[in-house]
Amino acid sequence: MTKKPSFFSRLKKVLTRHKDTAIEVSDEVINSFEEQLKQSPNNFRLRLKLADTYMARGEREKALDEYCKSARLYLEHDFTPLAVATYKKILNEEPQHLEANLELGRIYRQKKFFADATSYFRMAFDYYHENALNDKALQTLETIIEIAPDKEPYRQLLKERFPNHQENAKSIYSDIIVTNKEPSSAPLQLPEDNDDANFFFDLGTELGDEIEEIDDFSRTENDSDSTEENPLEHGVEEIFQALKSTINEEKDNADTDKFHYNLALAYNELKMPEQALLESEEALKSADYRLQTLLLRSRIFLNQGSASTALSQIQQGLLEKGLTRQEFITFKLQLGLILKKMGHNPQALEAFREAYALDPENVDLAHEIESLENSTGKS
Repeated sequence: MTKKPSFFSRLKKVLTRHKDTAIEVSDEVINSFEEQLKQSPNNFRLRLKLADTYMARGEREKALDEYCKSARLYLEHDFTPLAVATYKKILNEEPQHLEANLELGRIYRQKKFFADATSYFRMAFDYYHENALNDKALQTLETIIEIAPDKEPYRQLLKERFPNHQENAKSIYSDIIVTNKEPSSAPLQLPEDNDDANFFFDLGTELGDEIEEIDDFSRTENDSDSTEENPLEHGVEEIFQALKSTINEEKDNADTDKFHYNLALAYNELKMPEQALLESEEALKSADYRLQTLLLRSRIFLNQGSASTALSQIQQGLLEKGLTRQEFITFKLQLGLILKKMGHNPQALEAFREAYALDPENVDLAHEIESLENSTGKS
């Protein structure tokens, strides 16, 4: 008997751009998400799942609305890279989406990436102009002229579209193109062990039992695809720690390398690996983020089935100078996992043992060593 694909396996198809084919997802799944969101309205990850589910059902407008709600939550809590990744996900579906373009323009302007900001504001200008919203079109065009690296084409556009308008030295509208409320000046406190801990990713219950419970709506017992859906393989913990470590930094500190690295993490969390790899190429240029980026890239390639490419990322990392003890252990563990995936068990065992010699309390390494020793008949 052919096994029924798991719920989350079917949702994956949505992210590979099968836009015109609706997937049957029961109302029970939708109701389950909505009921949980009533209890935890700020659960970012759960809201994204609801959006993905709507998209799977072909309910595109509802999906885009939930993606927007998720992005706004990220912005309210200063998780800018995840907001950027979510808004770009919206633009993959609807390139002229007004909120996504305005917010991305505002964010990139704040980060001083003026060329990127200009391109998003230009999309917003086109939307306003096409819908005869002339006042807002003018406001947006003035903002573009203020920040564009090459202002002349936009000044010419201003003369053509608004011949009677006198350009100001500085746009009076430069600070009003903001669609979300201003964030609180007080730093966000991230709860650790209380009942409100699920306002972020809820790494325990929400990513474990809750997934299994919902998945039961649309899969058979002992579905072989279930191992693919282990949420801990999707970099959630890594994203949480990266964003948590930078949350109290000044908002106007435009650290390009950090931004690209965190955006790569965010794309990977949203299961957009190609975009994650593209952003990671920029982060690779930074000495401060090179090792983390190589590790992230190896995990992405391994999840895509490109074990040899994943291996090359780890080999590059091990050749870097000045590796700390923990970095060496982490890279050796990943090296062993890749070699094991490729069927090179003796080499994988050697890598695990090298790491274990430095960290004999590591349960994961002990398990991998025991497993390989049993499979190869070594003691």
